[in-house]
Amino acid sequence: MDSSLTHKLETAVTILIGHGALKDRLALAYADCLEQLDEQDLPIEVQDEFAQLTQAMHRARALPGDNIVRASIRKLSNQEAQRYAALVVRMYGVCMADQAATRAPLRAPAARGATPLATLLGLDSAAVSSGTHSKMASRAQRI
Repeated sequence: MDSSLTHKLETAVTILIGHGALKDRLALAYADCLEQLDEQDLPIEVQDEFAQLTQAMHRARALPGDNIVRASIRKLSNQEAQRYAALVVRMYGVCMADQAATRAPLRAPAARGATPLATLLGLDSAAVSSGTHSKMASRAQRI
């Protein structure tokens, strides 16, 4: 997965969770981060929805001094704006899941001589007879 794609989606999500009206945040996130994305770069499970988002962002005719994205977002209902904002968050989540799945798994450390936990936590009779138990008790009293 392209790191610039995940960075753009992360930035878009950060904008969407900020302050202000949802439609304003959606317009900024789309214009700054999403407009230049190609749907083919996204995971297949969100490509069709992203195509719908792109169409919705270019649906209205802009008035002089305005741009098409802002004009289109003004025409969206609040529920549509919420749905498209949720889609951006979902796209980021899917991209991050794909990225995590393609990473190499962490290697386990080389096996060492394992000591059972019960042995480490318990005091065997040899430790008690050698005075280890009394040393530990005196340390505890000093603390």
